[in-house]
Amino acid sequence: MVNLQSEFLEFHDNIKLDDENKILREKRDILLKKLKENISDDAATYSTFNQGSYAMGTGIKPEEEDYDIDVGLRFDIDHEDYEDPIIPKKWVRDALDGHTKSVKIRRSCVTVTYQKDNEPIYHVDFAVYANDNADGNMYIAKGKEFSEENNKYWEISDPQGLIDKINGRFTDSEERHQFKRIIRYMKKWKVHNSSLTGNGAPTGIALTVLAYDNFVVSKEYDIYASKYVYNDFDALHTFVSAIKNCFELKYDIESEEFYRSIKVFLPVEPSNNLFDKMTTKQMDTLYKEICTMEEKLNSVLTKTKKSEACEILVQLFGEDFPITVDKSVVGTSESA
Repeated sequence: MVNLQSEFLEFHDNIKLDDENKILREKRDILLKKLKENISDDAATYSTFNQGSYAMGTGIKPEEEDYDIDVGLRFDIDHEDYEDPIIPKKWVRDALDGHTKSVKIRRSCVTVTYQKDNEPIYHVDFAVYANDNADGNMYIAKGKEFSEENNKYWEISDPQGLIDKINGRFTDSEERHQFKRIIRYMKKWKVHNSSLTGNGAPTGIALTVLAYDNFVVSKEYDIYASKYVYNDFDALHTFVSAIKNCFELKYDIESEEFYRSIKVFLPVEPSNNLFDKMTTKQMDTLYKEICTMEEKLNSVLTKTKKSEACEILVQLFGEDFPITVDKSVVGTSESA
């Protein structure tokens, strides 16, 4: 097959959300300043940290300009002293209310949304934690303001532990970079795939943990350059095959049909299955889409022209993947 490493690196540059995204950083800092200035005297003291894809360095540019950043707020409280987890969420919501048109208490966070022409362009999610617990664990506040009581609860959580695991998965910096590039490629594939929507689409953290469990570095030593040369296509191809093998064949008694099922567990507390919200039909659809992706990657292996290989990859990832014009074609055009 043709060497596509330069095309994959260009693709990565096209989709990567810069860790130092200036506007996101400014929005976060403005809101943290406002929170500090306006939070109620009744609120407990707290500390902050970045979390999510921003902190793990696996973010991609959104398709429709709704950029987001996740911020953790560690309140110095014992969750057992606050039976209602919405109370500390209200500390945050009330302090930030009015900063934009939309400041809402959502199930897992308080979200501040910035809009332009009534369309969301940025949002900052504040996850609220109880950090001073007798058992030494940290708990996240779950539930909306007007949820039923059984949908309001504290859940054990270890966001920093997850960040440390993902960022520490590989000690070699180049191997770590390839690991995170592959995660970004899969995230882009997901958002470009119209068959995967809502709960039927794997979450970013599900794809990240799949990579944490199954990704294998692909590199060869170049004796002439005296360095390792990385092959993102091979790493991606191997990873997609590994995801396919994570599915198990199951039988649904009610529908009397076989389907494919996948379980992937968070490597830190609460160690939950990251695919538990998917229906059997959605898991089966995901399996079929992974199989289709593997088939397209297999077909790339058969191509002897970069342009033909790139056209297949554009089908998977969209127009952010570059199409390289073959040198022979360029030569023919220039001589005409």
